[in-house]
Amino acid sequence: MDLINLNELETLRSIIAESLMPIGLYTGREMRIALVNKSILRTWDRDESILGKTFYEALPELASQPYFKILDDVYTTGIAYHANEDRVDLVVDGRLQIFYFNFTYQPLKDEYGNVWGVLNTATDVTAQVIARQQLAEAEERLRLALESAELGTWSINAVTKETFPSARTKELFGFTADEEMPYDTSINQVADEHRDKVVATINKAFTNGGSYDMEYPVIDAKTGKERWVRSTGKVYYDADGNPASFSGVLMDINNRKQEDIRKNDFIAMVSHELKTPLTSIKSYIQISLMKVNKSGDEFLANALNKADKQIVKMTKMIRGFLDLSKLESGKISIQPERFDINILVKEVVNDVQFINQSHLLEVEACDDAIVMADRYKIGQVVENLLSNAIKYSPRETAIEIKCYIKDDNVIVSVADKGIGVKQKDQERLFDRFYRVDNDIIKNVSGFGIGLYIAGEIIQLHNGKIWVESEEFEGAVFSFSLPLS
Repeated sequence: MDLINLNELETLRSIIAESLMPIGLYTGREMRIALVNKSILRTWDRDESILGKTFYEALPELASQPYFKILDDVYTTGIAYHANEDRVDLVVDGRLQIFYFNFTYQPLKDEYGNVWGVLNTATDVTAQVIARQQLAEAEERLRLALESAELGTWSINAVTKETFPSARTKELFGFTADEEMPYDTSINQVADEHRDKVVATINKAFTNGGSYDMEYPVIDAKTGKERWVRSTGKVYYDADGNPASFSGVLMDINNRKQEDIRKNDFIAMVSHELKTPLTSIKSYIQISLMKVNKSGDEFLANALNKADKQIVKMTKMIRGFLDLSKLESGKISIQPERFDINILVKEVVNDVQFINQSHLLEVEACDDAIVMADRYKIGQVVENLLSNAIKYSPRETAIEIKCYIKDDNVIVSVADKGIGVKQKDQERLFDRFYRVDNDIIKNVSGFGIGLYIAGEIIQLHNGKIWVESEEFEGAVFSFSLPLS
C-alpha cells in the first residue's frame, strides 16, 4: 500500500470510528479487515481481535451465502454493490440468526483507478422487515378467514368517496371481480326504501366517527333479485385527526333474513287472529261488570276487574308483537302530523294513571313543544316508558315525567325510584328481546321488546333515546325529537 493509501486510511480511520453507522474497511482481494467501528462489531457480535483477519476468517458462517463472491466482484470490477433489505445469517449470541440489512460495498481506488479496498456501510433493518412480514402474514390469514366465511371487504376514501370493494363484495352486489363498482354505483344497488338511510348512516359515521352496523337489501346488478346483506365498518383517521377512510366487512344474511321475514309474517298473522277474540272477551267482561255492579256481588266484580286488566295486558302484548313484526319486515310506517307533545304526554299520563293507582305520576310540562311526528306511535313510546317505570319501581313511589326544550329539540324524560340499571346492561337495553339478568326482577313479566320498539320508533323520527341510571338508585329514560 503506497503513501496515498496510508493517508486515506488514516482519514477513514477517524471517520469510521466516530460514525454511529456500522462501517468496516477491507483491503486486498483477500478482504483483510483493516478498520471496523464499535457499531459493526456489535452487529457481528465480534471484538477487535478480528482486525487483520480476512473477512472470510472473521465471519465463516457467510460461506454458504453469496457475500464473499459479491465482495470479490466489487473488488475485481470496481463496481459498487447496493443491497436493500438483504437477508444475512450471522452467528450472534452463539446461534445462527436471521438479520436484514441495507448495505453498500463501495470500492476504494487509488489515483490510477486501481481498487485497493472495499468500504462496507450497513443499516440493520431487521425489525421493520419482520414487522412487515408479520403484517403480511396477518393480512393473509385474515384474507383466508374472510374467504372461508365468505365475507367481503370494502373501504371508502373519506375525501374522494373512492371505493375499494373486494371480489366477494362485488359478487354480493352482482358484479364480477374485474368490473368497476364505484361508490355511486354501489349505493344505487341498495333497495329504494333503504337507500336514504344507508347514505345518512355513512355520512353520520364520517361526521361523528364510531362504528357502523346495518342490514339492508341490495339488488343484484345482473339478475335484479333482492339479497339481504349486513355491513359493519369503522372510520379511520389520519395524523391530523381528520377522517381518512371508512372500512369494513360485508356478509350475506339473505337466508337468515328470509327466515326472519317468514317468522315475522307468522307472528303478525297469529297476533292479528288473537285480536278479534280478545276484543270479544273484553266486551263480555265489561257487560258482565255492569250487571255484577248492579247485583252487588263484590267478589265476582273484583274477579272480573282483574280479568279485564289481564285482557288489557294481553292486548298490549299482542300489539307489541304486531309492531315488532312490522319493524323486522320493514313494513312499519309513520304518519307524521303537527301536534303539541305536551298535550300528548298529559293524555297518556292520565290514561296510565287511571289504570295504575299504585304509583303517583307527576308531570312537569313544557310550553310550545310542537313536533312533526306520528302522534299514535310517540304515544306508544311514552306509554312504554311509563309502564316500565311502574313495573320496576316500588309501589306508592312517585314517577316524574318532564318535558323541556333544548337545542331545537323537545326532550321527554321519565324518572323512577326503582332498582336502576347496571352500566353493562344500559348499552343493550334497546336491543331486541334483551332482558336484564337480575334476581330481583326475574318474576316480572315481559319479552324484552318494548324498549326495542320504542327505540326503533324514535329512530324513525330522527330522534334519540337513552337511559341514565345507577344500580339501586332509579333510572331516567329520555327521548328527544326535533321541534317542528
